[in-house]
Amino acid sequence: MANYLVGTDIGTSGTKSVVMSEEGRVLGSAYIEYPLITPRPGWAEQDPEWYWNATADTIREAIRKANVDAAEIRGVSVSAFSPTCILVDRDLNPLANAHIWMDRRGTAEAEWILETFGEEHASAKSANTVDPYYGNVKFLWEKRNRPELYRKTYKFLTPSDYATMRLTGKAVTDYSNASIFGMGFDMTGRCWDEAALDELGLDREKLPEMFPCEEVIGEVTPAAAERTGLKAGTPVCAGGVDCNAAFVANGGIHDGDISIAMGTAGCMGYMHREPRFGERLINIIHSGLSKEMYVTLGATVSCGALTRYFRNEFGQLEKQTAAQLGIDEYEIMNLEAEQVPVGSDGLIVLPYFMGERTPFWNPLARGVMFGMSLAHTRGHVYRAFIEGATYALYQNFLKILESSAKPNYPMILTEGGAKSRLWRQIVADMFDIPVAYMKDSKGAPVGNAISAGVGTGVFRSYDVVDGWVDFSDRHEPDAKVHEEYMKYYEIFCRLYDEVKPEFGALAKATGYL
Repeated sequence: MANYLVGTDIGTSGTKSVVMSEEGRVLGSAYIEYPLITPRPGWAEQDPEWYWNATADTIREAIRKANVDAAEIRGVSVSAFSPTCILVDRDLNPLANAHIWMDRRGTAEAEWILETFGEEHASAKSANTVDPYYGNVKFLWEKRNRPELYRKTYKFLTPSDYATMRLTGKAVTDYSNASIFGMGFDMTGRCWDEAALDELGLDREKLPEMFPCEEVIGEVTPAAAERTGLKAGTPVCAGGVDCNAAFVANGGIHDGDISIAMGTAGCMGYMHREPRFGERLINIIHSGLSKEMYVTLGATVSCGALTRYFRNEFGQLEKQTAAQLGIDEYEIMNLEAEQVPVGSDGLIVLPYFMGERTPFWNPLARGVMFGMSLAHTRGHVYRAFIEGATYALYQNFLKILESSAKPNYPMILTEGGAKSRLWRQIVADMFDIPVAYMKDSKGAPVGNAISAGVGTGVFRSYDVVDGWVDFSDRHEPDAKVHEEYMKYYEIFCRLYDEVKPEFGALAKATGYL
């Protein structure tokens, strides 16, 4: 009999599932999109049932496309974006829409935590700062603003927890999702910090029991089997956070591995065993080897989002040309940018078009173009967008190094922005390190399938992924170009400090605050 594995990843825009063979080949995949609800400025919601419906439907379709016997599927694992606040009652029904990682409604609660306890105390055991991004702030907002829902709450869950619950009937979580709850979680103890929860006024019994990410926590129920096409009794693992699952798929399972997922947002992950955590970065338990490994994350809000914005708003000519030639419009824009010198002839972009996460945690920050002149062309602007996003990632890279990190090189680049040869070389030159590109990176769903294989014994360990990693391109840094970039990087850093006070003034002027 054959051994197959299912991995599902729930993203902000949609959910993807794969059926993978034990040799690491994706035999079938499916993807379903869903919208974002923004009922008021700073709020971002989704219906939890969207996550379950997309999970169930993509699993069923992936199995159909793979044309495999569901009885030979040995395990399932689900990852998702996080943190997110989903409240369920004792009948395991959602009490309200989920408010997701980008939601900022908990600003007052975050300020109260900082004023009451201070950042040092709040992060002492959690290893994370205080911000509306984190789960504890979201949960505290519910208690303060919707006390009737808080009282009815049986468990606080994340999207992967919710999908896993619908598969198994068990409302539990995993180490990785729990670790970005913030104050109230003990990072090195891998448990809820009951003393801190008492200080916050949050009820421990409303938080789910947690398990290692690869551990089997239940089986597919008959109802879930009918809905998904899986067989009842198929083992289901605890799951994890999306970026960590992607790092597993990219081979990021060793102490010192470092990778950047250059998607809509930029997510840089440094994998490590030693509990040394980056200050004002996101610190999280790794979905791979979750009993012993951590990931320090530098997470920017806008990375590939900048080039997509440029294409959509200013790239009509490139779109038309690309359609006529049958090529990607980004290739044309990259060709224009390649003709522009390092530093874009003095044009510097602060890439905070939707605020910023690490290391500033400033939702009011906005994009800035500095140094614009009549000599600058569309190619200059496009390259400056790329360089601005890379300056922000480099700033996070330096913060990671400050935590005594000893990265393994090359740094692995994956996803949207990494498709650009120009952008990959800019990363190598600016960071002054070698980088490698995985053209055929299969992302988080495959990472989840690998975790399911480890958890169910199909694989002896995560080391199986080492034989599947294939770098399609490598880039070496140019020391002279690096020196040139450092001149502009210093200005980039000073610019933020100079205009930071005006971001708040602008927010008030526009009615955002």
